[in-house]
Amino acid sequence: MLNKYSDENKKIAMGFLSYIHDLKDMSNLDQELNLYKEDENRQLYLWKSNIEDYSGIVALSFSAHTVFIEYISLSPSYRSQSNIFKIFDDIQQKFSNYTILGNFNLSELLKSWRESKEEERKSSVVTGEDALENNK
Repeated sequence: MLNKYSDENKKIAMGFLSYIHDLKDMSNLDQELNLYKEDENRQLYLWKSNIEDYSGIVALSFSAHTVFIEYISLSPSYRSQSNIFKIFDDIQQKFSNYTILGNFNLSELLKSWRESKEEERKSSVVTGEDALENNK
């Protein structure tokens, strides 16, 4: 689940951002948070894997028809393809009218995620057709 960043979650956000090499310095962390606070086309979201505490942070930027994933930073125990895919699902659900794009490091994962979604869609169509056949 994605929850929009607010100042009350600053320490949590800073913790996740500190996993990013370029943001280990405190002044860089503050600049990053200010950038997302001041620019209406950029948003930070804290991510919860389930009901638990926050598991990561997602930085997004927006244009007319796209949401661009700048980066995703997760706690070490949550760094997996399945969790990245859950984040992509959450982004798609929250911003369904936007095309999702990502940085160079995320492009292959986005491609795999889209392929898995297409396979799921095809499989549900086949399952639905099988159910129709069985009802005849």
